[in-house]
Amino acid sequence: MTDMTFVHLSDLHILANDDDLLYGRRTTDKLRGIVEHVRNMDVSPDFFILSGDLVNDGKEAEYRMLNTVLDELREFGVPLVLGLGNHDCRVNFRRIVLGEEAEDESQRYYHSTMFGGRRVIMLDSKLPDAVYGDLDGPQLAWLSEELRKPAPLGNLIAIHHPPVFSTVEPLSHHCLHNPDELANAIAGHHVHALLSGHIHYSHVTPFQDTISITTPATAYILDPGSQQKTRQRDGWGFTLVSLRGGQLYANPISMYGQPVQV
Repeated sequence: MTDMTFVHLSDLHILANDDDLLYGRRTTDKLRGIVEHVRNMDVSPDFFILSGDLVNDGKEAEYRMLNTVLDELREFGVPLVLGLGNHDCRVNFRRIVLGEEAEDESQRYYHSTMFGGRRVIMLDSKLPDAVYGDLDGPQLAWLSEELRKPAPLGNLIAIHHPPVFSTVEPLSHHCLHNPDELANAIAGHHVHALLSGHIHYSHVTPFQDTISITTPATAYILDPGSQQKTRQRDGWGFTLVSLRGGQLYANPISMYGQPVQV
């Protein structure tokens, strides 16, 4: 699998019931709108990356609803690479989505998957009761070890919190709080991109010899043109990412509605 295409989703904020509303909107409908859009594209994804805030409050009922709507993504017949964000609950996610025994909320959920000769790494930057994120020492050591393993076609890294500051002032400290440690871990390795979410809009900037790409959110979009206060837009978004001949192409796709002050 030298060339590949995948869909990067983040910030689904799924609620417990199909008709529950977040800021007056059904988040399940937003995900279904994306599913329909992807079905109608003339490219077929090799996998999906979902980089956290899968649900809104970490409740068991929300993960049961998440499982229901993820079935629509599973119909594509390709892997789902799942990660967690600050709105998620590790224990409930492990029990309901993964079907694992779980008791320890502090046990971070990070993993890697090989797609042909390319490695996709999912990190866990969630901190208890915090909107910002960090990567702990054991996880950084694991990441360094993973990157030392052979991956002839390079690596992709996904993480919920962007490793760079947001240009929207109220979100400026919502990022990863130890980006230098992440930069040290990936230095000297072939990393195509760092893929993140959390800030609900598309944001691209260089980071440690690679590029940080933040995807627009599934549940609702924040307007990066409103830099002194957050302004919602009723819409949804995702990023269509292709790797062709070793070159990465990231295409953010957003559908916007009316602005809403929050």
